[in-house]
Amino acid sequence: MSHAGFQVRKLEKNDAGGHSLAVAAGLHGVYVQNALAVGQHDGLVFVLDGVECGLAWFGPRGNLVLLADERLGGLQQQITEQIRASRLAWRIVLGPAAVVDALAVGLARPPLAHRNQIYYVGGPEDAPKALVRDDMRLPVREDRERLARSTLALNASDLNIAPARVDRRWLYRMIDERIEDGSTRVLGPIGDMWSKLDYGTDGPGGAVLEGVFTFPDRRGRGLGAELVATCMAAATLPVSLHVAEHNRAARSVYERAGMREAASCRLLLLN
Repeated sequence: MSHAGFQVRKLEKNDAGGHSLAVAAGLHGVYVQNALAVGQHDGLVFVLDGVECGLAWFGPRGNLVLLADERLGGLQQQITEQIRASRLAWRIVLGPAAVVDALAVGLARPPLAHRNQIYYVGGPEDAPKALVRDDMRLPVREDRERLARSTLALNASDLNIAPARVDRRWLYRMIDERIEDGSTRVLGPIGDMWSKLDYGTDGPGGAVLEGVFTFPDRRGRGLGAELVATCMAAATLPVSLHVAEHNRAARSVYERAGMREAASCRLLLLN
């Protein structure tokens, strides 16, 4: 399907239209809302008959977030063509199923992941008081090896990325950046932590958690739920995350932490 009234413009700094689209998208727009607030505005805005109906935001870590309302239904091929023509780099995309599925067509290699994701959300009032801990901490350099092990294990189990394929220089650089900017939280002693999570984004739209992981020898003790609940309790805005639809174990952790299912999207990770 094509439409003569379909147009595209670049996402701009302090983009009021892009911000409005991100807010209207709810949980799925939190990444974009926070990114625009700090000047990360690589992307495209999709316009239909003079009305802005969606956008594609390209993040600095190769993440692409697609927002599109029902007015763009049937135009996924044109949206896909514009994304490819932009030559902006991405490796993982979250967005409406129709557009993400169109991006998956014609890939040189099968994707590492192509599935539904479920959004969970919860606020400070939702965190069970019995799960909120007072010993959650920021990691330090002595935690680097445990953080690296947890990241490799999580990538392998959730995204089908074999540890041997992960560039160690990139891995440790990412870990060091997170230690420096304070975007990771852990439970457990220094150098031998038990559980961790990362803040994928945090800003005026709220926080999005990611990378929740507990080492196998510490599972079954509720650490993951406690870590998530503690982050929720400390927040001033709702906290959200997204998880593979089929990952019932992880979803149970988030539900025990007081989160509720609230939305869904499609995920595609290139090989």
